[in-house]
Amino acid sequence: MMIAGIVVLALVALIIGLLMLYARRIPKRIQRFLGRLLLFVSAVETILIIWILIFVWNSGWPLWELSFNDFWQEELMLIYFIKEWMYTWLWNDLLNLIFVFLPAVVFLALRTVFTTVIGIWFLKLSR
Repeated sequence: MMIAGIVVLALVALIIGLLMLYARRIPKRIQRFLGRLLLFVSAVETILIIWILIFVWNSGWPLWELSFNDFWQEELMLIYFIKEWMYTWLWNDLLNLIFVFLPAVVFLALRTVFTTVIGIWFLKLSR
């Protein structure tokens, strides 16, 4: 699990580094599209966070113990097979870090902040 955490941090650092080096070479229209897309994804993630908070409020789950895996099993049963399919193709420790180890609110809050900042940055670059 520790190695998966280090790999995730290294990948995030690599993505940020590549964006800092090459984002200005991306055409303005694509920058604007990516900025709007990432802000839309942030809005969807915010709605998902609110859904998780309402679920925690109405159920017996403690906020910091509800993993994304448990939320998928309880609320997203129709698409749970996608998560199971991902375990056959991707590194299981990495998926356990994302779906099981981190609380759902923490995972989504980090993703939302990351996508919002990058989306706003792309929109500023496109001007």
